[in-house]
Amino acid sequence: MSIVEQAVEMLQRVGAQRPSDHDEDGARKLGIRSVEVRDAGPKSDAPTDAIAVPCRGDRTVRIEISTLRAAGLVAPQDEERQLAAEYRLIKRPLLAGMTGEDRLPMGNVVIVTSALPNEGKTFTSVNLALSLALERDRQVVLVDGDVAKAQLTKLWGLDGEPGLLDLGAMGLGFEQTIFKTDYPSLFVLPAGNKNAEATEILRSERVASLLASLAGDPRRIVLIDAPPLLVTSEAAVVTSLGGQVVMVVKAADTPHEAVLRAVETIAEDKPVNFVLNQVDPLQVHGYGYYGRYSYGRPDDISGSSVSGPNTK
Repeated sequence: MSIVEQAVEMLQRVGAQRPSDHDEDGARKLGIRSVEVRDAGPKSDAPTDAIAVPCRGDRTVRIEISTLRAAGLVAPQDEERQLAAEYRLIKRPLLAGMTGEDRLPMGNVVIVTSALPNEGKTFTSVNLALSLALERDRQVVLVDGDVAKAQLTKLWGLDGEPGLLDLGAMGLGFEQTIFKTDYPSLFVLPAGNKNAEATEILRSERVASLLASLAGDPRRIVLIDAPPLLVTSEAAVVTSLGGQVVMVVKAADTPHEAVLRAVETIAEDKPVNFVLNQVDPLQVHGYGYYGRYSYGRPDDISGSSVSGPNTK
């Protein structure tokens, strides 16, 4: 059993309860370091009696680590610890934007995107969601907002199930579109059924209002895997729905001009965090977050570096 599988098994046993010191000690003895047990981010001021996430009760999505790894969305076993440490650092500024004096409007709605396809945005969305789900007193809703490609929806086996687009087009509610998973604090919202008016649906007041209501509980984090900004008309609309943006840039591959053009599609007052993906570990001496760009337009890209072969 891999380290990630051990961690998921432990979390399934613990459930949604706050882990005790004994649980944390046991996790460390197992060598579980690819996912978090102890809160590594800023202390949350969110209430501990938050209302449960509204979701369907007739089906549970299983988080199969082997399936994620086969799809290139989880690191190989020999890279798990390093990657987990990197995502602990990546999520810290995002958590800071959700709590305390640095709280941002809609800061707990985080959009993960990229300039172009195959830069690693879906890989980032999945690993960031798993890391955030280990935060104490938090609920994470991972949304497949890439409605044209819908990679996460296919991975979850939810093709044909109502989802994000159906919230706006058919007037459905979260109780009909959000699915719980066997990962205690993680829920998923599929892309939904394809619609020729996807851009207009996503731009509707109903979708914006529903996402705002879902994020109204400060204990919840809504994480949206969005389309690449320079590819689809829905991308800029989905990005506008969040309070924070994570842009994934493929190291030594994504043209600088493409990144600048993509950033220009984002509102100037919206904080943008950059993750440099596929960093060659032989060319760098460390990993982690080393600054955040927000407000204005960048001359230099700063953010977090993540090693590995992932381009999903």
